[in-house]
Amino acid sequence: MDAPFERLFELQSTIKQNSELLQTAKQAAVVAIVIQEPSQESKIVLIKRNTYDGHHSAQMAFPGGKVDESDLSLRHTAIREIEEEIGIQLEEDDLIELPQHWVHVSNFLIQPYYVLINKNLEYRVNKREINRIFEIPVAFLKQPDSLDFHELTFMQEQITAPRFYYESEEIWGATAIMLYQLIQLLD
Repeated sequence: MDAPFERLFELQSTIKQNSELLQTAKQAAVVAIVIQEPSQESKIVLIKRNTYDGHHSAQMAFPGGKVDESDLSLRHTAIREIEEEIGIQLEEDDLIELPQHWVHVSNFLIQPYYVLINKNLEYRVNKREINRIFEIPVAFLKQPDSLDFHELTFMQEQITAPRFYYESEEIWGATAIMLYQLIQLLD
């Protein structure tokens, strides 16, 4: 584990032990789609959300969203949201679970998953929710100048967190933290 992030991960792990917090948090699921075609470099799919009145307006993110009453599980939420937002159909068995993250600003407990896909994807973009889809090369995200570290407040503490830049976009917050962890996993 990287030294600058030790405190962040310690704080995240205390969330799982805080039953009051877990009872009030809204549930969400996101999916990191990793495209690994043999003849091409690996890429990670991110979306840019549309501008709206809310905490996550115009942010770069993994496809996904909050749990609906009809969802049978967080895996079901992830699959439904991926299809709704970008038109990609997945199966529950395709999803590989990653550690949960709590987003204190919006009080969401996010269950991230990732999936490895070995073909080009044909997207069907939900223009109501999604502004643009990005396929970002993993090699680019590993370059030192695509990343910096900044201080942010999390659970009333100053912590160091990663922040990525791609084209003219900034990837920060929970998305950057999960992306950073995923890149380490893909090494």
